[in-house]
Amino acid sequence: MSSEAFIVVVADITSAIKSFDRLAEEVSFKPNRCNIAVVKPNICGFYPPDINLLKAIVLYAGSYAETVYVGDTASTMYSPEERFRSLSIYEKLGGMRGVKLVNFSNYSKVNVTGYRACSSLPLPSILMEAKPFINLARAGSHPTTRLTCCVKNMFGLLMVKSKFLSYHAKGVDKVLADLVKVVPSGLHVAELNGRVLLGLDPFTVDIAICRLLGMEPRIVRHLTMIAEDRGLNISNVLDRLIIKRFQ
Repeated sequence: MSSEAFIVVVADITSAIKSFDRLAEEVSFKPNRCNIAVVKPNICGFYPPDINLLKAIVLYAGSYAETVYVGDTASTMYSPEERFRSLSIYEKLGGMRGVKLVNFSNYSKVNVTGYRACSSLPLPSILMEAKPFINLARAGSHPTTRLTCCVKNMFGLLMVKSKFLSYHAKGVDKVLADLVKVVPSGLHVAELNGRVLLGLDPFTVDIAICRLLGMEPRIVRHLTMIAEDRGLNISNVLDRLIIKRFQ
């Protein structure tokens, strides 16, 4: 088991919007020039992002990629198209060069090694082609998973209708632990009460969110499962977690 530190950077939201490129450098996120980037904000859930932060992230992704896909899948409450309108995302981002606002449609079945609930998961084909992938969540409570943040936001990548009906019997926390195994690496961004946290791992960003919330991360079952799948426990992670303040 490695003894490396887990680094998460935190900034106030104004600084994050103004200097997102520097924040990404602080966590050693260094994308190459590419054809496709995917930004996945939580627009179809209870906790949509700050639109100015989303725009800053899209501009950042567009400095590396020819085309930036900003998208989500439908939830039981909303379709992406409805939320693009109601959250003024069409207005804010629709005219930006190289930006496509999408409801993810085409998908690939991705096999999960060492799965807890699902031997394969349906993920957007464009996601599997993207470099970089940026996951944007806003932290909040959830009746099933206790915490919704970066890991839970990726549940919206699953290409099935009625996601909770499809996966509830399998155990949503187990499905989330499986999902983390197969989503491509990227940058994970979380909003919390006027602050923005960044890291290379949705798991460690969510652990940092728990610390800032004063929440015991062990009660979030998918975080405990992810730690176990990596040969860790939550205490190991908390001992090695470094939350750096952005200057």
